[in-house]
Amino acid sequence: MNQIIYISIFLLGIFVLAYYRKVKSEKESVKSVNPNELFQNEIVHEQLSEKQIEKIKKIQSSFADVYKISLEETITNFKRDQNPDNEIEVWLNMLKAYEKFVYKNGTDIELNKKTEVFKLILMRSMMDEKEAEFETKCTILNKNEIKEIFGYYRIKAKPLLIETK
Repeated sequence: MNQIIYISIFLLGIFVLAYYRKVKSEKESVKSVNPNELFQNEIVHEQLSEKQIEKIKKIQSSFADVYKISLEETITNFKRDQNPDNEIEVWLNMLKAYEKFVYKNGTDIELNKKTEVFKLILMRSMMDEKEAEFETKCTILNKNEIKEIFGYYRIKAKPLLIETK
């Protein structure tokens, strides 16, 4: 009987160790990458639905002053996504957080502050709050404003998946 208990404990230990190594390996595969070294995916979806296009138009027009990219380029970027609906939802959540902060603080806030808000939310969409704040290196927003913005964006971070070739 004792032998069965020892074997069971031994096997449990092996499973725990194997799981720990898998989790550790997955964490180690997350790396920072220089954006200048990235290349865009090919277009995956030749067409997007009218509903998707309407949402993309809202996203692009709302961020137009802080994210200088044309509507056509924005649509093309969403066509490159494996799952454009998921990416559209991320951007709509970013937009909600951005608009809550901007409208609460008056739509006449300076462009450089709005740009920093956008960058902070964009980083937060891909990483946790601590990393997003570090990567954004805010010089205009204060700690309370950063905390407020993070309070508006509550969905789980979705890091960019980069395929190496």
